[in-house]
Amino acid sequence: MASGRLRVAVIGAGAAGLCSARHIISRSMTFEPPVVYETTGQVGGTWVYTEEPENDAHTHSSMYRDLKTNLPKEIMEFPDFSFDPSLPSFVHHSEVLKYLEEYTDKFSIRPHIKFNTRVVSVYPVLGGQEGVSWWVVANTQGKQVIDRFDAVMVCVGHYSHPYIPEIDGINDFQGQVLHSHFYRYPEVFSSRSIVLLGSGPSGVDIAMELSTHAKHVVLSHRDPPLMLTPPENVSVAPPVVSAAPNVLICEDGSKIQADTLIFCTGYKYNYPFLLPRVQKKGDEVAKHGDTLDWGFLEGEDMERPDLEQGHFPPLYKHFIHARYPTLCFVGACKIVVLFPLVHCQAQFFLLVLEGKCPLPPPEKMLSESCKELIEHRNSGLQLKYLHCLGLNQWKYNQWLADKAGFEPLAPVLGKLYEAIRTFRNSNLFAYQKLNFKILNREEFVLQTDRKNEAYE
Repeated sequence: MASGRLRVAVIGAGAAGLCSARHIISRSMTFEPPVVYETTGQVGGTWVYTEEPENDAHTHSSMYRDLKTNLPKEIMEFPDFSFDPSLPSFVHHSEVLKYLEEYTDKFSIRPHIKFNTRVVSVYPVLGGQEGVSWWVVANTQGKQVIDRFDAVMVCVGHYSHPYIPEIDGINDFQGQVLHSHFYRYPEVFSSRSIVLLGSGPSGVDIAMELSTHAKHVVLSHRDPPLMLTPPENVSVAPPVVSAAPNVLICEDGSKIQADTLIFCTGYKYNYPFLLPRVQKKGDEVAKHGDTLDWGFLEGEDMERPDLEQGHFPPLYKHFIHARYPTLCFVGACKIVVLFPLVHCQAQFFLLVLEGKCPLPPPEKMLSESCKELIEHRNSGLQLKYLHCLGLNQWKYNQWLADKAGFEPLAPVLGKLYEAIRTFRNSNLFAYQKLNFKILNREEFVLQTDRKNEAYE
């Protein structure tokens, strides 16, 4: 580029996209101001609550009306920007959106966001893999716009395209069927008999909400037994595998009389702008002379592990494309504390682009990604768990910081994360009433009416 600085496209203005843009802006000697593409008219991504889908159900948020965070704000926040300290530890989703809006304005990100702009195609400029640049094609106000970038940061999240497993006979079931993506509040389910398939955080949380209005709620899952005593009208059952007009049939052959089935089965990754496109006459992209069917997803079997739930590009360290390392997927990992993780991923990737954190050759990164996939398959785990970090996220974040040379996250975050798991398992109904305070990089306290209980 004429300025000698790198141009980076950021796709999405949720938490991951805003964090990526913030760190690009802070490196003005190396990078041009970012171009942030956002499909909707506001920042916040999944934290934007909407009552009903508008033109596209996939831009419809997964937030429900009364959702409170299941993690304390003290570990949710970006390390360089705090929540309002007067708020309780577990906050309503509207407070998280407010926090992201304040973050946007604090770091002057808003002027760089192209709102109501949908990215329709991203593909590499031909002529090499290392240091490859990118064409980004977007639709805005009915016009197609194409621009060229040195790197692309995909920050679209993974809570917009519901995953619904196949259930034999589901089309014969006469009750209501929906995914938790479309759940908003419990009152509309009054006096119903409801089955929720899946016992992740949303399944358990929605079951507890529904118990105050529904006739009966069944939490259907194959995970280990829940460590809680549910309300009288909530029971558990093996996973539903088939359906009849008024009955849902479980894996063990037992039957549940129900009038509503809610899938709490998670979400698919979805990157339609990365799929090869067929050139059409007059296509603006075709004027640039590049072939659109460029084999981005072809080749090794590892690159198409599972289009339903798996992450189809081969990823190095769960977020950098192993073949085209100027493309990354910030925040694609699952079962993580997102804001601190993307804070680390964004800095790592930008330091790679600056040449301060060399990566292995693409062949080695591809080999490592393939090995990881094979080991995952051999372990018997489903492919949808390929990029789930869970308890390993803190070691992962530390590795990113050590390798790239930026300040690591405070160890107290991992300690508080572990404590929350214990509190949640011991009392699912009361843990969100707890309040915490971080004292320093190593210690936090549980605040009670009587005293502060210190932890380190």
